[in-house]
Amino acid sequence: MTDPRKPGWDLVAAICAPFGQDGLALAAQLEEWGARPRLCPDGEALKAAVLDPSLTLLLATDDALETHAAELAAALREQPAWSDLPIIVFSAQANSGGSQQQWAFLRQFANLTVLARPSPANVLRAAFDAACRARAWQFTVREQMQTLAAAAGLLEQRVLERTAELYAEVETRKRVESALNESRKLEAIGRLTGGVAHDFNNLLQVIQGSTTLLPLVEPGGERFQRALHAIQRAASRGAKLTHQLLAFGRRQALSGGALDIARQLEEMRDLLQQSLREQIPLSLDIEPGLWLADADSTQLEVALLNLVVNAKDALPRGGSVTIGACNLTLPSPKAGETELRGEFVWLTVADNGPGMAPEVEAQAFDPFFTTKPVGAGTGLGLSQVYGFARQSGGTAWIDTSPEGTRVSIVLPRSQAAVAPDKEGSSDVAPLAVAGRRVLLVEDDPEVADATLTLLENLGCRTTLACDAQEALRQPLDAFDLLFSDVVMPGAMDGIGLARRVRELRPGMPILLASGYVVAPERLQGLSISVLAKPYTQEELRKALGRLLTGQ
Repeated sequence: MTDPRKPGWDLVAAICAPFGQDGLALAAQLEEWGARPRLCPDGEALKAAVLDPSLTLLLATDDALETHAAELAAALREQPAWSDLPIIVFSAQANSGGSQQQWAFLRQFANLTVLARPSPANVLRAAFDAACRARAWQFTVREQMQTLAAAAGLLEQRVLERTAELYAEVETRKRVESALNESRKLEAIGRLTGGVAHDFNNLLQVIQGSTTLLPLVEPGGERFQRALHAIQRAASRGAKLTHQLLAFGRRQALSGGALDIARQLEEMRDLLQQSLREQIPLSLDIEPGLWLADADSTQLEVALLNLVVNAKDALPRGGSVTIGACNLTLPSPKAGETELRGEFVWLTVADNGPGMAPEVEAQAFDPFFTTKPVGAGTGLGLSQVYGFARQSGGTAWIDTSPEGTRVSIVLPRSQAAVAPDKEGSSDVAPLAVAGRRVLLVEDDPEVADATLTLLENLGCRTTLACDAQEALRQPLDAFDLLFSDVVMPGAMDGIGLARRVRELRPGMPILLASGYVVAPERLQGLSISVLAKPYTQEELRKALGRLLTGQ
């Protein structure tokens, strides 16, 4: 047990006995026992002594406690957590029991020793030694708490230092990952550039060769027609390639709407089966009550055809393909990890082939990545699928194993209750657009000249404006329809022009020609039609007809 008298311990005893000679007598006795007495003549001195952390114990008479009870209680409440100051009380009524009020006050302090007044010296000495030993333990606890506090501070400092190091390591890793991602992007851009150059050079070679041949052969002859058809096929392949690129880059103006995927799958069943060989049966697994999806019908058809053709190539020895469709609420454990939330339609195209190698799966959605031999594929099929899904507000992913591959597409649920009737909605009856007044806005002189020729062939009366500002200077009431390019020089492009015309003449039909849309989301809410470049005269006629008849 700790000895309170050993060197280094200073025994300080506060004495509160202001009446008579009790205080001086106690002080003399404590000095003989090696303690340093501290007389407290009033309440303020008593409170100051109790709050002194070096105080060993307090000796007080019962009349002093009654006189200075408030100050003593306040000081004891302010003791630190380690302190429980020993108090020796001298009570003239200790043997008689004292008043209830007096002892109720005394019981609120836990560390009390009550002695009769007067008390024999040996009884006081025993109480004094016990109080000193108790206080010595408290001082030991204080030192240990201080040591623990210092250790905790040191630990906190080391934690802060290590945290700072971890943050620095994370930032370094982020920079390395960013550099790696940039390297991968550059690699993808290089592959994309090479693929585009290869495919377009082939198309341009066909066009160049055919245009060189046309003046040398008889107009209308077989060789003339073959060359003309070759040019048309090359232009069509080039248009398809650019549409796939735009879909991958999410720069294509998709025609959203309530799409009945269940009906579309049934209507495409024969076409999809023809894309497979006869020994590869196609089955549909469509959940009853499938929701409508908000997606572009044409782009969905292209995506499904791309996936079916890929499945066919994965089954050289035959197999089966299953197209499934079900409702899905995200997040969902069965759909894997995705940042999407809400209601979606989940499309899957699955085959029972040998599956993809991990390195192939990791690059499957990259543009111009293909495992097919040269000339057998562009490598844009799966990239079109991914771009279409992301631009539609959904996503796409691949699950593959030695038992087969499944490509998933999730498309957002449409809020419409009923899908529009497809009968007659995709086309219009031949309409007489002759005589219609069209304001054409096109900055490219060659494109403008070709478009003017198409509109003249349809019998339209056309006025040409070279940019949006010139178009807005025209009397809009003098025209039946605005037909504008999207990308134009100047402060206002075609979408900005359409928005301004909507403000000036709300009911005016507007048709935009889109070869490339920087931000397709700007088209939302404008209620305008978009015609993808390049377009034929028949496609232009149908687009004009639908707008002019309110379809």
